[in-house]
Amino acid sequence: MEKTILFLQHLLDCTTGVSLSCIPYTSDDLAAFFRGSTKHTLDTIAQQDKHLFRQFFQPKPEENALCEHLILDCITFLLYGDKQTKAVYILGPVLTQPFSRDDLKSTMERYGIPMQALSPVLQFCNGLSVMSEHTLYRMGDLIVRHLTGQKKPLNIVQEAPPHPEKLLLHQAIPAGENIMKMRQVEMRYEHSAALTDAIRQGNLSLALHMIGQYSPGEQTDIRNTNPLRNAQNYCIVLNTQLRHALEESGIHPYRIDSLSNEIGLEIEQIKNISQMPAFFNNVIRRYCRLVQEHAYPNLKPLVNLAVTYIKEHLADNLTVKDTANALTVNANYLSTLFHNEMGMTFIDFVNKERTNQAAALLKHTNLQIQQIASAVGYNNTSYFAKQFLRFQGVSPSHYRRG
Repeated sequence: MEKTILFLQHLLDCTTGVSLSCIPYTSDDLAAFFRGSTKHTLDTIAQQDKHLFRQFFQPKPEENALCEHLILDCITFLLYGDKQTKAVYILGPVLTQPFSRDDLKSTMERYGIPMQALSPVLQFCNGLSVMSEHTLYRMGDLIVRHLTGQKKPLNIVQEAPPHPEKLLLHQAIPAGENIMKMRQVEMRYEHSAALTDAIRQGNLSLALHMIGQYSPGEQTDIRNTNPLRNAQNYCIVLNTQLRHALEESGIHPYRIDSLSNEIGLEIEQIKNISQMPAFFNNVIRRYCRLVQEHAYPNLKPLVNLAVTYIKEHLADNLTVKDTANALTVNANYLSTLFHNEMGMTFIDFVNKERTNQAAALLKHTNLQIQQIASAVGYNNTSYFAKQFLRFQGVSPSHYRRG
């Protein structure tokens, strides 16, 4: 096992720049690891605040599930608690999306961290690899299953700690209370619309991005004193919303209704609120998969598989050759068949899907255009703007203003 881990560590370091670690499953060892992984840039601050120390340095990995842990909302780790060996496998630190100095400054202000820490933290973050959330999940799933021998895909739990300003919602804020509630409702509708767009496209990477901004149950007012029941009620609302979103997608109503009814029964069988995040993500994946598999009912199976692969890897460096290798077919054959079936070239379809995703991000987030271009797979902002104009009919900035 040690040789396998050493080999994987060397492979990841050479190909992605992302670290793989295996440490004992104890709070002290976790704290020491995360302090070291962040080069002790937050040591003094976190040690002065016990709440921040627990948030940053003492996550609670879920056994037999991949758990995403965030520090300052941008430094990402993926953890897996191995019950048998009493060890934790950790991927990271890594950034799952680009960020700016202003983004980091705003986050530090929310956490109450003095600005003199900005420069060392920014310098640390600038040295990290950037990898899409979807790619990180897939890599973590493959590595952990290889190390543990598990055959089924692992559940993913997003365990981001609550933001400090969310705690303020429970305090008395006479002057700004209505404004805060109004903004909370606005954010709920913005994220709901973005999530619906992503599901309608079958765009799993965008759906995961949007769902990462909010946690289940935070989108609605608390109408039940039982936290589990309140979360279940939210999932019922979400299930209904997603079912309606697919009614005009070309998928047969029977398939939509079958999935919706299946999920509805599963919601009532959940016995512990700790199961909700993993269940919530699973619902998103199943609706996306339904779109990916049935939104093109008349396509030949190979082209349908290619379309599904493209939608799941939009942020990656997609080429016909890589896709053909993943599907174990000849690249020239796939290219010709794809063109005949879709009426456009492989790369045109990729650009069309990427600009569709970018349009949703422009509409529903405040990310800068350069950040959005990178998030959907473009390294060159000018090329991104050219393709966006070609497929959306307007420039990215014009689209956002409109």
